[in-house]
Amino acid sequence: MPDDAVVLELLGEKPELSGILRELIDFDIEDLAYADAFVARLSSGESLQAIAVDGAGGRYFLVGAPAPARRMLFATSEGSAGLVGPSLAGALATMVAVPNWRDLLGFSGGGRLDEMRRAQAWLADGEQRRHPDLAELQVSLATGLGLVLPDDPVLALWEAVSAADPDVDFIDDDDDEATPWDSLFGVWTIERLTPRSG
Repeated sequence: MPDDAVVLELLGEKPELSGILRELIDFDIEDLAYADAFVARLSSGESLQAIAVDGAGGRYFLVGAPAPARRMLFATSEGSAGLVGPSLAGALATMVAVPNWRDLLGFSGGGRLDEMRRAQAWLADGEQRRHPDLAELQVSLATGLGLVLPDDPVLALWEAVSAADPDVDFIDDDDDEATPWDSLFGVWTIERLTPRSG
């Protein structure tokens, strides 16, 4: 897959692709002024480069010194943060393959792959209804950005988030107490959304 810098350059040069990413996975490279208003850091001392935001105030970062491929970290607006891919291209490929990736993490039962698979089975139809042209959008992004969508995106997402070093915390310095943020893995399971029987 292409280097991080190549992907960012392509997104800057091809607004149609950045527009699809904004619509499909809420990944916005244009409104970075919001991200720059916060001072975030990792307890490891590794640098963070803000590259995108989402509509709810979440931020996407590349981790570490400039390199062809850097891990991508996502910090929500609600106090959760974690790695979402081994590189920008790798993270985007997984997110494009499962646009409802946030829900899969939220209903992971605390980080269980089997619960994420159950959530995907229940949520997939809704995602298809939300984006009837999902397959076409995925092909456009994969072709335009040189992404290789994973055969098992749920596994790829679980592996990426699980790869976080438990001794490295994401900290937002706007928090007076500098409290480490929670994991991206949510405690709920899909039963929280399913109708109760009986």
